[in-house]
Amino acid sequence: MIAKRRQWKETEWVEYTCNSHHRYGKEYCTPHRIHESQLDTLIYDEVKTLTERIIAESEKYDKIVRDWLRQKPAYERKIKQYKERILILQNQIEEIIMERIADREHASIYNNMIAKREEEIAELQNKIEESRQYDEVSRQKRDNLKSTSDLLKDILSESKISDANLRILVKQIYVHQNEDKSLDVRFEFNGDFEDSSAVCTEKTM
Repeated sequence: MIAKRRQWKETEWVEYTCNSHHRYGKEYCTPHRIHESQLDTLIYDEVKTLTERIIAESEKYDKIVRDWLRQKPAYERKIKQYKERILILQNQIEEIIMERIADREHASIYNNMIAKREEEIAELQNKIEESRQYDEVSRQKRDNLKSTSDLLKDILSESKISDANLRILVKQIYVHQNEDKSLDVRFEFNGDFEDSSAVCTEKTM
């Protein structure tokens, strides 16, 4: 879209006209246009909806963290049990290795016994790591969402979304004219905002 400043009598406004039509002619695309004020309204409404989604998502992770804190003592007891079991298995492996040295003829049997215990140790270590990561990832996700929602609230607190904030939020704006002359407007958000909403949101005018 190409921005053009228009004026009629004492009224002045900015409108965006189709760049494809401007470059390639009516055979390629219709000469549709949209006022900047219309885009501002659509973007403001879309950012407001996006903010609500992110806040809801943030609250969900906040609940996950609260639930985790309540369950943390139980998880810590489980982790302690896992570690104690790992220690027992490691001692068993050492004993089996000594027995294998003394009974070389049945080494394959001892190897299988060792392999089973090593598999159980690996599984227990994964459970310990998952328990620790669950807490860390949930907190990080919650904090990132809260930071994003705070940024969006600050942007929405202004009467109009500034060009600088628009560049932070939106990567591309697509405008398509339908056969009935209505316009479809789609927004493609930048970076983290894509993860919190559909990449493209369509509005028909």
